Amino acid sequence: MSDMAIGAPVLDGGRVPRWMLVLLVSSLALNLLVLGSVGALMWRFRAPPPWAHAVSPNLLGYASTLPAERRKELWERSAEERQHVRPFRSDVRAARKETVKVLSAERFDRQQFAAAQARQAEAESRARAAVQNLYVTIAEGLTPEERRGFQLWREHRRSSVHNVLDEPDQKPEEQSKR
Repeated sequence: MSDMAIGAPVLDGGRVPRWMLVLLVSSLALNLLVLGSVGALMWRFRAPPPWAHAVSPNLLGYASTLPAERRKELWERSAEERQHVRPFRSDVRAARKETVKVLSAERFDRQQFAAAQARQAEAESRARAAVQNLYVTIAEGLTPEERRGFQLWREHRRSSVHNVLDEPDQKPEEQSKR
């Protein structure tokens, strides 16, 4: 008697009844089905890898994903433009910091805030012009296949989060007529 498990059904010859085996196999199958479904959903709707957000969806980010020899070639080709962009980034950061400082002052000064925003816009404009020159240099170095690949790469990297600046050009009633 000490060999038998407590609470286990004892039937003819110590065998488990067939209905219990069917129930156990069915339970196992159901568990595997649920686990498989959850796994498939996790795979389907998985978040992008952590490094995916580190690469901007622009030509510079695309160039960084090319094979090492192509990337090195493009980096060498665009070295001067990339060095030219750096000071503009610090100017933009300083202008943004100034704008926030004016905005968060105890007493709001409309003219100071407008002037700070204008300086920030000018700094961003200079930086943008330098980045455009960098993109032109990189684009010149891409092969036709790489240029076509950029579009697919960028569409794949596009965020699924709705951006309020990506509003449709048409009014809702015009969209429904389509």
